[in-house]
Amino acid sequence: MIHIAICDDETTYLEKACAMMNQYAAARGIEIKVETFSSSSVLLDKIEAGTYHAVYLLDIYMPGVSGMSVATELRSKGVHSPIIFLTSSTEHAVEAFGVDATHYLLKPYAQQNFFAAVDKAVQQISSHTDKSIVLRINGDYRSIDIDDIVYCRSDDNHQRIWQEDGTEWLVRMTATELYKMLEGFGCFHRCGRSYIINLSCISRIGVNSVTLKNGGELSLPRNASATLRSAFFSYFNR
Repeated sequence: MIHIAICDDETTYLEKACAMMNQYAAARGIEIKVETFSSSSVLLDKIEAGTYHAVYLLDIYMPGVSGMSVATELRSKGVHSPIIFLTSSTEHAVEAFGVDATHYLLKPYAQQNFFAAVDKAVQQISSHTDKSIVLRINGDYRSIDIDDIVYCRSDDNHQRIWQEDGTEWLVRMTATELYKMLEGFGCFHRCGRSYIINLSCISRIGVNSVTLKNGGELSLPRNASATLRSAFFSYFNR
């Protein structure tokens, strides 16, 4: 399921975007959950509380906090979710690209243009071209930059993901499922059943442990250091 936020202070356009989004889901055969906001401040409260959506549709011109300010706040928090701007003017088109907007829809927009914009957003969250993965965390979808992931540790049917800034995420999935998402980037190595380590974050590999650049140290499973060392040298000499 893809969680989508639509924020527009004009009721007519808010309802129109919501209806079009549901039509899009039916036409594409995908499952979505749409949450609508008539106030950007309410959406910002959600963001501040740590609740994020996979896709954002934001009206630029709103009283108080503008949609552009919401987008800027999302990017400042490292959220890479696609953003589609809804606006009645092209005045902020250049600024929209500054926050890496996926699309810029000019009101009144037709269904064809709306579908094309959402197609781009869905393609973006399902690909690896932006060096990020989308994970379901606490019921919401969150985009995580793979360069920020230091290592992952298996905890039964959950995976604990540690980021460079010390943030820890708990994801309900198997280590095999997570590794399938990460191995295509070429910088991750799975050590036994417990760990998936970002090779670029390693400082030293010992006999039974690995030291990370952030100062952390992990105990390696038996016989794992040899394969990790091989993967490490292959990564830096590719």
